[in-house]
Amino acid sequence: MKKNYKGNISPKEIVNEIKLSKNIILTAHINPDGDALGSLLAFYFMIDDFCKKNNMKKMIKIVVDDKLPKYMRHFEDTELIWSYEKFGEKFKHNFQNDEKFDLFISLDCANKERYGKAIEIKKLSKKSINIDHHISNTEHADFNYVEDICSTGELLYQFLEIFEIELREKIAKYMYLGIINDTGNFRHDNVTEHTFFVCSKLIGAGVNNHKIANIIFEVSEKKVGFIGELYKNKKINEYYKFISYYLTQEKMKKLSIEKDDTDGAAEMLLKIEGMELSLFVREDVDGSLKGSFRANDKYNVNKIASIFGGGGHIKAAGFKTNLSFEEILEKTYQELEK
Repeated sequence: MKKNYKGNISPKEIVNEIKLSKNIILTAHINPDGDALGSLLAFYFMIDDFCKKNNMKKMIKIVVDDKLPKYMRHFEDTELIWSYEKFGEKFKHNFQNDEKFDLFISLDCANKERYGKAIEIKKLSKKSINIDHHISNTEHADFNYVEDICSTGELLYQFLEIFEIELREKIAKYMYLGIINDTGNFRHDNVTEHTFFVCSKLIGAGVNNHKIANIIFEVSEKKVGFIGELYKNKKINEYYKFISYYLTQEKMKKLSIEKDDTDGAAEMLLKIEGMELSLFVREDVDGSLKGSFRANDKYNVNKIASIFGGGGHIKAAGFKTNLSFEEILEKTYQELEK
């Protein structure tokens, strides 16, 4: 079942570019989630299997400019993911001498601002490819492939046939991680019959769906304390059925929580009966604010998030801004009043 597609390159052409490249850098967005990291690892092993099958030698590196979620410690292949700093130290001669990498591939990254410092690697690459599923994608690479589909993890399934490789358990595991992350374990309305078809194949390849779901959705004791705070001090606008919460750095320190412990907060708020729109905003250490919108049926949060330079999907979108929380609310209400 073909999804809406935009871009200037096809999956077959992407595989051809990979064939022609001797060194390949894979990256995803800052504040990486299960779809970003699962897609990176799944695609890494797809390329690796393709190279082994065809007796090709390539350098393939995964680089992410951010800390990884704590749950990734449960996945042994996380050691394959390089921090930007570690990568820069190892390949500093490339940066010092402007030596080019052949191919830079971003996965699950809607715009170039989401690269973080990894954009410096893109500048040192001969070609760049953008593979994504966000409808807000700005087509920020030399070649772009974007499908309106539940997750980048699901999008990657078609590459197995193009690479002419088997779906083995390791690849399936990371694709499944991406899918359940971006569907909220199949609760969101971005799930289609194709999603379940793909997941049936992934489970058939040996994925332990129960284990992966427990890893990604388990709740720490500290997070339990945060959830209590979230529900106790949320703000509700009954007219718009709009629920919001602002988490300051001061409150995070008081609760002894990290940003990982706040994952899923916007979804939790939207679960309250009668709510149509939720907004969770967290203050980062640099003073900027990161916001997450979620909606049920009434609102297009991709449109609202675009006011703040963000985006994502119709019912799930995010942004980062230097505006105050009060200014964010003011601009959101202005949009809702239209």
